[in-house]
Amino acid sequence: MPALQTFEELLAEARLEAVGAGRPQNWARAFTLLGQAAAEGSAAACMQLDVLGVSARDALAGRTDIAQLLAVSPVEKLSEQPRLRLIRGFASEEECKWLRGQGRLQPSRVFDPASGSPQLDPRRSNRSAELAFEELDIVTQVIRGRISNATRLPLPVFEAPQVMCYQPGEEFQAHFDYFEPDLAAMEGQRIATFLIYLNDDYVGGETNFPRIDRTIRGKTGDAAFWANITAANQPDPLTLHAGRPPTSGTKWVFSQWIRDRSPASGLQQRS
Repeated sequence: MPALQTFEELLAEARLEAVGAGRPQNWARAFTLLGQAAAEGSAAACMQLDVLGVSARDALAGRTDIAQLLAVSPVEKLSEQPRLRLIRGFASEEECKWLRGQGRLQPSRVFDPASGSPQLDPRRSNRSAELAFEELDIVTQVIRGRISNATRLPLPVFEAPQVMCYQPGEEFQAHFDYFEPDLAAMEGQRIATFLIYLNDDYVGGETNFPRIDRTIRGKTGDAAFWANITAANQPDPLTLHAGRPPTSGTKWVFSQWIRDRSPASGLQQRS
């Protein structure tokens, strides 16, 4: 392989190793490259290592504790019907702050089966930033690796993640995350939803499950996840949920939807 000369090349190669794009995933190699970029003066690499609590020297020397970075706190069972879980302290405050700064916020859209494209919908008034492949830096990919460990579902079936922002009065009204059978048969079912609460300095903004009378309001770094399907692999109507509007302050969440197969090219951009 030709010698890598620029920060951009080192960071791009580190991303490929962390994601496993066109090669087996290699966390150790990803961090070695990130450490090399940091040692050579890359501010972006230094910031990512600082967020993850890894020194550039350790990363460059291959001493990054990958198992610790991907470790998951104990899982609390909130409900069995539907299968709803909570993990306290899933992400650090530094990681949450980093995720809040990722992507470019735009008005959120809802996939319209009739048109086959994303559409503005009055039920969803918040803004969101969908993170494309080139925006999956090492911090974000570590978080996704941690989600994979928590859910025991592999990264290739993950959709493009979203960072969501809710200003006072903005909401995502009651909806389901699963796909209807015809679309699921073609593109794979969205079997699970994983949310990380990126801050807690707002009022209101709860995640509400009206059919089971359950409301969640996580602290910074807490995560909630649920299965959108039943144990019999059928869409679960009990997963009807809503992102209630904050009455003051701004709510930030990181959302990761997960399929039962690798998403077809482009669909993860439409959902």
